[in-house]
Amino acid sequence: MTKLEKFAEILIQKLRDENYEFYLNQKDFSRSISIEEYYQKPRNPNYDPESQKLNDERFDFLNSLSSKQIQQLDKLILSTLDSTAFNFLREVEEKLFTDKSIGLIIESQNIEQLTKELLSGTLFGEYFIWCERKSKFGKYQY
Repeated sequence: MTKLEKFAEILIQKLRDENYEFYLNQKDFSRSISIEEYYQKPRNPNYDPESQKLNDERFDFLNSLSSKQIQQLDKLILSTLDSTAFNFLREVEEKLFTDKSIGLIIESQNIEQLTKELLSGTLFGEYFIWCERKSKFGKYQY
């Protein structure tokens, strides 16, 4: 596996798959029980009240959506994660040789030194390929 492939796996796992799985777990839990059952569950007295309120609001929201709304929300969440990663990579590449650049290193080598390995011609263009090849959730979501 090349350094660029290792970078791709880390990027897809940390910026896309883990975050989308977090959302899916929240959604699945919210859809698995009724609102009444949720509020009958014991509460942790040590849990921050503001955090509990936020969890309750998320549960109520996700539990109240129709199947069609959930499908649209799934696409929106994945699209937002993809746009974030794509824009981050674009910013990294466009600023590589300025004083505002962000350095990325994989196995002691700067990412900008791996450009000859790019299939798409750009680091951010690779994200489309990486989603399809390395993500549990398939192609880039527009």
